[in-house]
Amino acid sequence: MDVPPQFEVLLFDYSGSTTEPYVVVHGVQCRVLAGVTECKGEIYSALARHLQQRGTVPPFVGLIDDDVVLSVSGINYALHLGNCLEWSSFSPALSHDSIYTHRWSLRQPSRLYHATDWVEVMMPVYRGDLFMAGAPYYEGNVSSWGIDKYLMPTLQQLMGMQRTAIVDAVMAAHTRPVTSGMKVYRNGLTAAQERERMKQLCLEMLAERQPALLGSSWFQRIFKQRHSRTLGQRLLLGLGRPIRRWLERST
Repeated sequence: MDVPPQFEVLLFDYSGSTTEPYVVVHGVQCRVLAGVTECKGEIYSALARHLQQRGTVPPFVGLIDDDVVLSVSGINYALHLGNCLEWSSFSPALSHDSIYTHRWSLRQPSRLYHATDWVEVMMPVYRGDLFMAGAPYYEGNVSSWGIDKYLMPTLQQLMGMQRTAIVDAVMAAHTRPVTSGMKVYRNGLTAAQERERMKQLCLEMLAERQPALLGSSWFQRIFKQRHSRTLGQRLLLGLGRPIRRWLERST
């Protein structure tokens, strides 16, 4: 809270214990939603229902995890850039000492932003109408796996809203390891199974609404190409890190 937010702040209490509709944090009044959830997919659903009931949707909707360190001034600037550059979805860049899965999400020095096909659920920002277009598909997805990699880029293609970016000018840190992939949720599915189910749903959506995309380079990048390292690649990377640190100290 380094500067006043130029956006509405909504806090989600996933313990479900908060009864007051508003709290004041550092002098800023924040709307509170509360519900007992297992993972972030349920927060997507709860936020979409809240906005539907409210009847108004803001120009952008961001969902920032509780283990992300990010300044309000950074969010203000990212929203300004998103508006000026007409992005449909974007995310701040991650610091290189963050816990991360995808290297393309890391900050690239001396750049304002770099284009990408999709942004992770860790701290995405979506155009309001894009976020609400996903509302029917959030329901039943507990983990949020598949929403970022498959659902949102599919909707962006179908809606003509392809501009997606990592904002290098705004850096955040992710501080906690990802554990959602190890659980079986109340719907009886793991995160990986939910991701696969979302993938199939998106393939059906594309086949029905825009089958020409099934042979595109975009389809190859989203649905065929690997987006994370293999076990062997992770082992080699782990071996290389101490060598790199030793070289850095010796020069």
